[in-house]
Amino acid sequence: MISLRKAMTALQEELSWESPGGWFGGGGSREGPMSAEEALKISAFYRAVDLRSDSIGRLPIQVKDLTTRRKVEDHYLGRVLWETPNEAMSPLIFKKLVEYQRLVLGNAYIYLYRDRHGRPAELLPLPPGTCEPTIEPGTGKLWYMAQDPKTRELYRLDPADMIHLKGLSTDGIRGRSLLSQAALTLRVAQSRDRYEGDVYMNGGRPGGVLTTQTDLSAKQGVKLPDGTTGSYQDYIRYEWERVHRGPGNQFRVAVLDNSLEYKPISMSLADAQFIEAKTVSVADISRFTGVPLHLLMAGKESYESNAANSTEFAKYCLHPTVVQWEEELSRKLLTASERAKGLWLQINMMAEYRGDTASRREWYKAMLQEGVFSVNDVLALEDMPEVPGGDTHRASLNYVPLSAWPELSRERARKGSGGRAAPREDEKKEDSPEQG
Repeated sequence: MISLRKAMTALQEELSWESPGGWFGGGGSREGPMSAEEALKISAFYRAVDLRSDSIGRLPIQVKDLTTRRKVEDHYLGRVLWETPNEAMSPLIFKKLVEYQRLVLGNAYIYLYRDRHGRPAELLPLPPGTCEPTIEPGTGKLWYMAQDPKTRELYRLDPADMIHLKGLSTDGIRGRSLLSQAALTLRVAQSRDRYEGDVYMNGGRPGGVLTTQTDLSAKQGVKLPDGTTGSYQDYIRYEWERVHRGPGNQFRVAVLDNSLEYKPISMSLADAQFIEAKTVSVADISRFTGVPLHLLMAGKESYESNAANSTEFAKYCLHPTVVQWEEELSRKLLTASERAKGLWLQINMMAEYRGDTASRREWYKAMLQEGVFSVNDVLALEDMPEVPGGDTHRASLNYVPLSAWPELSRERARKGSGGRAAPREDEKKEDSPEQG
């Protein structure tokens, strides 16, 4: 196990537990990325993140021998990959958390805690903001500056002890946060939700105006309920909002005096185009996260179109992420000698299609008929045990190599003519009578 060495204490404040390194710069302001807590309150974004992380979390990881194309069932990595990554998490929860951090925060850091033999004993996801990759000046060596969340001590870790999964990266060292990239879309969706909530809290009616023929501004020095003084206009406005604004005060009977007349500003939800605004926000979130609209409970596509979108989601969205997981885990968890022997960590994406029985059945049928798969190959993809004799590959005689076609054609003709096929050219010469 590579030893942990303390780094410069000058970074202690920057990477403190209370200040997570600027992951959520901007906080709750109207500019900059919002916090993850705020973003996940937007229904479409929550659904997209939950779906993406669940899709990765449920895919099984296996150690595979690329030479024999067989799974290594008794590999020592099984205890951390498909049994117990750490004492607090099951494999699904572990993978879902890591994928959430990679997708939303842009970076997911997993510390490899090794046993005395140097083998991974636990996979520990680090809290956001407690780890930062850095390039050592002069040598160009990559290090990871990590802070212990309990002792708050700062350590310098070798990349061999850190699994780093990234979102979109522009330098290859750090991933970019989706919260910062989609900041404008998320802010617009948040503002729309707040405005819609305010409208409903006021009985579905926007504000209005109180009019009178009396000059109310002439009367100044009126004591307001908050202890300040103002005009009679301020007093009337305060009393009106106190009685008619907020939950439970909608549709209360208004009693007007001093010749006051209330004139509401007419606006319906259709006029405000709430439905159209929601559709645009959901479509933008769909583009940022790669999740099809029908999986966000939006859109009006047909069943065939939704099925095609689901396939594209797995092909263009999930598959690149799966490849990154496979490459990073294989580099860090397997030794160089194991990789040289052909061992590799592989994620079985067939679990993503487990609910589509019809598509799987047709695909398996085609692979079996063409001789590409054996019965045991299909059972392996379905995580089922092998059967005796299931390794035999079968193929149809309707499709044969061109080199064998003449012989098979004569054989078929022989059977069709009662047992004797048409003679070949050399047979004709041998059977013909000798010429004078």
